[in-house]
Amino acid sequence: MYNEKKLHPLTLVTEAYKRLISFILPILFFAFAGPDMEGFGFILPLLFFTIFGLSYLVDVLRYIRTTFWIAGNRFVVKSGLFIQKEKDVQISRIQSIDYSENLIHRIFNVTKLEIKTPGKGISLDALSKEDALKLANQLHYLKETSLDVDRDRNEEHEEKQIDRHSGFSLQEAGVTKKLYSMSLVDILKMNFMGGTVFKGLIIMVGAINVFGDFIPDSIFNQAGTIFSQTAITSFLFIGVLLFILLYVVATVLSIIKNFEYKVELTKNHVTIEKGLLEVKSQTIALANVQSVWEKQNWFQKLAGYTTFWVGITSDDEVDKKNAASEVTEEGKILLLPLIKKDQLAALRAEIIPQFNFQPAQTIIPIRSFRRFVQFPLLLWIIAAALVSYFLWSYAWTIGLAGSLLSLFYGYRSYKKTGYALSTEEATFQLTTFLGTEIIYLRKDRILNLTIKQNPFLKRSRLGKVEVFSALGDTSQSKELSFIEEADCERLFDWFMAKERSEKHGA
Repeated sequence: MYNEKKLHPLTLVTEAYKRLISFILPILFFAFAGPDMEGFGFILPLLFFTIFGLSYLVDVLRYIRTTFWIAGNRFVVKSGLFIQKEKDVQISRIQSIDYSENLIHRIFNVTKLEIKTPGKGISLDALSKEDALKLANQLHYLKETSLDVDRDRNEEHEEKQIDRHSGFSLQEAGVTKKLYSMSLVDILKMNFMGGTVFKGLIIMVGAINVFGDFIPDSIFNQAGTIFSQTAITSFLFIGVLLFILLYVVATVLSIIKNFEYKVELTKNHVTIEKGLLEVKSQTIALANVQSVWEKQNWFQKLAGYTTFWVGITSDDEVDKKNAASEVTEEGKILLLPLIKKDQLAALRAEIIPQFNFQPAQTIIPIRSFRRFVQFPLLLWIIAAALVSYFLWSYAWTIGLAGSLLSLFYGYRSYKKTGYALSTEEATFQLTTFLGTEIIYLRKDRILNLTIKQNPFLKRSRLGKVEVFSALGDTSQSKELSFIEEADCERLFDWFMAKERSEKHGA
């Protein structure tokens, strides 16, 4: 592997597939608008195929001019269309080696390799599975020994067997324990309790907005005639059918995405693997975990379920458009999509033993309740009054509904907001509109803690505490609002004890 190597020839096939996917919108445009483009003849299709051909030619040239090799403690990739540039990572700093396989990868038994280090990464698409395993084993071996080894010694290093159905491990050899998996029934329950129908509705509305211009007006006219002649019971029946249709569509998409979802623990890493048409693997270095969340909506609470998230620092820059990770926001990863509340404690302690997971105590005083609702209520009342007077006389009904929701959310914030402190960890419990969020922060991962008080809060002996911690490339902030002044001081003294100890240690 010390000599320069090239990507697998099937890279040309995988690149053609990706290029075709990237042109899906123009293809749909020609498919829908074909009858209305008679005046253009073959000009637009010819232009499309010319652009596609030139783009694919660039991919072919890039494949021809891409090589990779190992040089000492560096893994190097050289690529470039006209000017070849070298990109390298230090082998000793490699945090994880992941893979992803779309439909074409799986058909031709090749894989895409992603080598990640803090703030940097390299992607290789495509390699044969045998070559990917050999390269991963070699990199892990060099990282473990931190020594240059000759090719003969490396070829004698024991290699793993490939399981072409369930994927293959690219992580360091060692004890691998399966911690969590999702069955088909679990995916169905997750979709039902996780707002899948609303996501499906958003997708449907977006599709109508994109392709609405291509739908004949006669269809909308016929639909309007049908609705005008339909009874209320029929409307309800149609609504139920639409709900079921959206749920089925969203569930099918979720099954394709999360098929055979499993989480495995290997030494200091946790690996997520999932997918039906496209198998994806993501490895999380436990040393990178900055914070931990537990999120629970109303439906999950009634059924005794919850979700578990981890926050990490950014660890790669590889191919973000085609990232195979579960990162839903910058640095935020959904680790356990659905798990029984009573089973979570033992599992999270095994995954992240450095966290204590102290339960939060609610601490909002009764005099803070009005502060959660007064400004939203005032906004709803003023807006409803103005709209009712100038535009629509029944706008007060929407204002009334918004005011009731504001009261409900304010009451939940008053009853549920809280915190807990241990020597090295803080727990914050906060409310969202649809549920509750509990975040666990280690003291040494907190960047800043700020107390906020205006004259009105100071007179009422209340305050706000805002905490900043690292997440992804930047940071996140969480705020405890309208808590007792004494609690603000307690949190500040707890955080400043860290600063004082660091100064004395220096």
